[in-house]
Amino acid sequence: MRRPFLTVLTAPIPTTPRRLYRGVRRAIRPLVKPGAPPPPQPSPYPGHYALVRSVVEGLRAIGADFNFNPRRVSELGRAVYAPENASLRQAAELKRRGRIEYLVAGPVNALFADESDRVLFTPEIDRLIVASEWVKDFYRDAPGLLAKARACPCGVDAAFWTPTPARPRATTAVVYWKSGDDALCERVEATVRGCGLEPRRVRSGHGEHDRFTRDTLRGLLDEAAIGVFLSAFETQGIALAEAWSMDVPTLVWDPRAEAMWAGRTFTAGSSAPYLTPATGRLWQSIDELEPILRGALADRAAFHPRQWVLDHMTDAICSAALYAIIREGMIG
Repeated sequence: MRRPFLTVLTAPIPTTPRRLYRGVRRAIRPLVKPGAPPPPQPSPYPGHYALVRSVVEGLRAIGADFNFNPRRVSELGRAVYAPENASLRQAAELKRRGRIEYLVAGPVNALFADESDRVLFTPEIDRLIVASEWVKDFYRDAPGLLAKARACPCGVDAAFWTPTPARPRATTAVVYWKSGDDALCERVEATVRGCGLEPRRVRSGHGEHDRFTRDTLRGLLDEAAIGVFLSAFETQGIALAEAWSMDVPTLVWDPRAEAMWAGRTFTAGSSAPYLTPATGRLWQSIDELEPILRGALADRAAFHPRQWVLDHMTDAICSAALYAIIREGMIG
């Protein structure tokens, strides 16, 4: 069988005994437990769901020469992209044994250079993907990592995040609360009400992905005139891109101040690294929000967030950029 150029690996390849054991277990389960419900199905996109889904579906959309989580080492591509740490460590060992030629990590293996047992310092890594340019600031004291780093966002499913045609959007605003204290969120909501909109709060959190469903968020965005996002920092801002895909412009709190992740403090580089004049506006102090919000509502036609996503941040566009980075790295 011809090897593909690229493998996306987010679940380690099982050993032959382990694979045989799993096969036997599946075969005898109906005999040992007759009538028992089937076991829970694994995620179709193991690892960081949003990233892995976007990369895999984007590569499929562009017809890339790749496979996803093969079950045998012989099926690995020449290059391996492993944005999951157990898979990354396995791929590094396979590279040491000459089974693969090129190894790519990021952006979700670790944020800090020495996080996760210094996995980013694995010498077999040839390229490190970061979610945006400002993330490179974390590696200024690690020139080897900085030299390997290339910025590439993941895309959004523009087919799912599609607004309902002709849906009224005049009365509500989504307040996406990820950072900041209660008082800030309450003042934002009071400002939104003062501008004639009813705030619809979505509580989120850095590293937390189970406070709401994507169907819930899509429904709220589908009715919103605008979104106000509160986040101390974003390496990319996937939720922002989802709002833009729903044709909702966003007003983003961008303090660029001290933030915390994994028990460490740092100075945030951005809360919306991919925001443009077509997708929204930034604000820092609560006093700035009201005039910016009123101006955005008065000139709503100045924003074209969904078109920007279709031009710059679909699954296919972002995966094509990732694929090109990997191919160019191998050639180089």
